[in-house]
Amino acid sequence: MTNMKIGIVSYGLYFPKEFETAEDVAAKAGLTVQEVMALGIKRKCLPSQDDQPVTMAVKAVGEAFQRAGGVQPADVDVVIWTGEEYKDYIAQTASIRLQEETGCRNAWAFDLVGQGVTSIQGLRVARDLMIGDEDVNTVLLAGGTRNVDLVDYGNSDTHFLLASSASGGAILLRRGLGRNRLMATAFAVDEDMADEVFVPGGGTEIPFSHGNLDSDVMFYRTPRPAVVRNYFDKCWTRALSGVAQQVLSGLVPDYLALRHLTPADRIAVLDHLAVGPGQSATLDNWGCHGTNDVILSLDMGLKSGAIRDGSHVVVVSGGIGFTYAAALIRWGAA
Repeated sequence: MTNMKIGIVSYGLYFPKEFETAEDVAAKAGLTVQEVMALGIKRKCLPSQDDQPVTMAVKAVGEAFQRAGGVQPADVDVVIWTGEEYKDYIAQTASIRLQEETGCRNAWAFDLVGQGVTSIQGLRVARDLMIGDEDVNTVLLAGGTRNVDLVDYGNSDTHFLLASSASGGAILLRRGLGRNRLMATAFAVDEDMADEVFVPGGGTEIPFSHGNLDSDVMFYRTPRPAVVRNYFDKCWTRALSGVAQQVLSGLVPDYLALRHLTPADRIAVLDHLAVGPGQSATLDNWGCHGTNDVILSLDMGLKSGAIRDGSHVVVVSGGIGFTYAAALIRWGAA
């Protein structure tokens, strides 16, 4: 990366007011409470009809601007949707609606799709836009997720997705900012796993029709469950740790903003990176928010005091596809 200073001005989060407990999930999934807890679920957010992806993202953006110390919507040059692909409408360019509803009238906008790592992709794209175009000084990343709608609680092959939840998240970045500096990013994919987890219905191969709207084509499916289970057992935590190590280059982080994981997987990643439990928040009380997990963990680290001025913070995430991303942020004043 170049020596250009690009920093996080502020961030915002929004969560639905209601929650599902481990007991609720267990009853729906036909599992014991202990089995649900082993998936990293004590409770998780439960969206209402009003909690749509763009709507939640707009609320998160509002919080980000409240914290922004004078940066206004009119200052934003680019709006990037960093939420999930599943959003309010099929084939919708959510970033443009987000731009409209947040008052970023002077910006242009586009959507990114990263399956759980889009916030980190957005950091990299924002950085590259600022380097490549001197007219881009302020970038807004924002998105919502409610992939919980796509999870069939009764399908034992996709119980690893039961933690799916709902939220909105936003990050505001600016060129020349002397704090919260983005230092490095890294990415990896496992192309052999590209078609192992997906929702079959609603695409061009299996369009929605009167005959399939109430069928399992509306939910996540794993064509080869044994392959996915083996992948999680042997490759998942190693890949997450590996992409984090790329941005660390031997540095031990002060805080790890890590995506939602099972307790066993979380311990494995912390051990690989020599990070203590107090240096990374567990998301067991929140569920999995995909691309917003790292923003939530960052917020928890700041509120707990685990992140202070000068802290080296690594944000790490991964998603189905399978795809992985990490970013190194030097928190606080330069």
